[in-house]
Amino acid sequence: EVVANLDRLMEDCEWALAEHGLDKIKTIGDGVMATANLSLPHRDPVMAALRAGRAMVAAAAANPAGWRMRIGISYGPVVGGVVGRGKFSFDAWGDAVNVAARLSGLGEEPAVYLSREAWTRIAGRAATSCLHEVVLKGKGTVPVYRDDPAGVL
Repeated sequence: EVVANLDRLMEDCEWALAEHGLDKIKTIGDGVMATANLSLPHRDPVMAALRAGRAMVAAAAANPAGWRMRIGISYGPVVGGVVGRGKFSFDAWGDAVNVAARLSGLGEEPAVYLSREAWTRIAGRAATSCLHEVVLKGKGTVPVYRDDPAGVL
C-alpha cells in the first residue's frame, strides 16, 4: 500500500514537472529533485517551478496517504552529469541545489519556499510573504519567502 501510494505521488509529480517544462533529475525517498534550463532552455523557470510545486503539494494532500509536501525552490548555476559505472545516474550539484534541499526541510505545513534568488524572479507576479530570516547550513542567515497558494499566477 505504501509503495502504491508513493508510486502514485511520483507519477503526479512527474506529470506536474512535465506540464510546466521542468526536468525530473531523480526521486529521493518521498521527494523529487527537478531543474529547468539544464537540458532545454526555459523562459520562466522559477514561475514554472512555483506552479509545479503548487501542483505537487496538492497531489500529495490528495493522495490516499495524505502526505504533507514541502517544496524548496532556488535559482542559480548548477553542474549536471552522469556518475558511476554499475548503477550510474544523472545528478546535479551546486549551491542552488543545496539551498533548495534545505528550504524543503523548513516548517511543518505543506508549502512552497523560495530563496531570495528565486523570489526576485517572480516578485510582483505571485503572492508571497517573507517569513523571516532563517539560518541555512553553509549559507548563514538568509531571508526565506513562502508562497501563498491563493496568490495570483
